[in-house]
Amino acid sequence: MKIILRGWLFGVILICNSGMVSAHGIAGDRYFPPTISVDDPYAAYEAHAGFGKSPNLGINNSKSNLWMVGAGVEPFDGFGIAIDAIYRDPNNNLDPSINGFDNLYYSVKKELTINEKHEYALTLGLNGQIAGTGSSGANNFFTYMPTIFYAKGFGDLPKSMSLFKPFAVSGVLGYQMPTDQSQAKVLNWGFTLQYSFMYLNDHVKSTGWDEPFNHMIAVIEFPLQTCLSGICNGQVLGSVNPGVTWVGKEFNLSAELVFPINSYSGQGTGFLLSIHKYLGK
Repeated sequence: MKIILRGWLFGVILICNSGMVSAHGIAGDRYFPPTISVDDPYAAYEAHAGFGKSPNLGINNSKSNLWMVGAGVEPFDGFGIAIDAIYRDPNNNLDPSINGFDNLYYSVKKELTINEKHEYALTLGLNGQIAGTGSSGANNFFTYMPTIFYAKGFGDLPKSMSLFKPFAVSGVLGYQMPTDQSQAKVLNWGFTLQYSFMYLNDHVKSTGWDEPFNHMIAVIEFPLQTCLSGICNGQVLGSVNPGVTWVGKEFNLSAELVFPINSYSGQGTGFLLSIHKYLGK
């Protein structure tokens, strides 16, 4: 555990001491922040780390501590590759449930369009997990999930609806397929609702507030999945995660609560914290 903690702290130090922020997440006047659970449509050089506690899960109805660290590269404009590692204590994704890592998560993205006038972005990608990269007891099969990523701001609304202009949505729609045909196929349809006090203050009307409020974006994440085959066919899993992102000059800080949507998804309340840093090119 000490090794894991030191590695996570090293990741945070690396993030906080790296270079200047790039234009990642921009569409016109809109900034779409990276959210913790529902991925955004942008490719970028970036790194992030986080910590959280899950709601009560599994047959033991116990909470799990989790540590997250990851990074992405953009070798070509609009094309990105990212890798994420998650350590859980205990880890209900392992058999048996012991402390350890999930298999590594990967994401490959190709931005299709970013429209400045109407503040939207659309991206195609492939997400999944890499077999054999987790702790003992992790799944021994790969998963592949062709995914559409999207984001849309509402700054193009008429002036009569100016207070709604800071609203934005983002989300994913993906079809997850395991290489082990006995495992279930899953539809991933997570999304976020956002209200940017940055946008309100800079492009609608001055709030008159002091910092740090004018650099905050209120976010509600809905990471949701529907099982499409096997004994779980039709079962919906997920949570509602209200929180806030503070946007700094060189990094973002995010905090969210986690409320499971049903008993299959967990019981009680969890939380997630993250720091996100763009590394530039």
